[in-house]
Amino acid sequence: MLLELLTDESQYVHALYRGAKRNSSTNVDLLTPYSMSWRPHDGLLTIRSCEPGEAIRVCGENLYAVLYLNELIRRGVRQNQFAKGVFEAYESASTGLVVSSCSIAAVLRKFEKRFLRALGFELTFDREQLSGKAITSGRTYRFEPDGGFLQTRQQGERSYSGRELLAIAHDQFDEFDVRRAAKEILKRALDFHLGEASMKASELLIAGSIRKHATHGGVRG
Repeated sequence: MLLELLTDESQYVHALYRGAKRNSSTNVDLLTPYSMSWRPHDGLLTIRSCEPGEAIRVCGENLYAVLYLNELIRRGVRQNQFAKGVFEAYESASTGLVVSSCSIAAVLRKFEKRFLRALGFELTFDREQLSGKAITSGRTYRFEPDGGFLQTRQQGERSYSGRELLAIAHDQFDEFDVRRAAKEILKRALDFHLGEASMKASELLIAGSIRKHATHGGVRG
């Protein structure tokens, strides 16, 4: 079995798990942390020991959210690359998704912010990137992935209030407008830096959310 692993040092590696299908071998699950040892062999890491930790217990939309985190890491981190802080961000997000009271949207946006920072593409939501001027709540801004936030007098589909940006800067996602703005901005930033890609888990998460709202509204399909 060929595994793709994120180590606690935030390195993304490929490793060969020989004998993975033997009855005596440790089963490898997507949502379980492991303590492993390995050695290099013919240009590939070969796992020597594998001990499971406590599995992440999530279901429904939260499961899709965890799968989205995994997809994003595979999309953004190259083989053998160290991306300092990604492991901690992933661990924090996974823990948040286990807690039923946590907002999925808030957990994902916090992770996306930390993920971009780890890859060297940090967004400063409290300052205009080019001028260094502080974002103020009473003004309007537009976002350019290659230039950050710029003040504008035009209010449109892709303009955001300073109040929304400051809320995102402080991870305050209680309001719908703030969640919407954060999702749009971070998606554009990720697509710009990592390349546009169809995220299967994200599509499942959206579909699950639509079904849930339809059910709550009394719509049957």
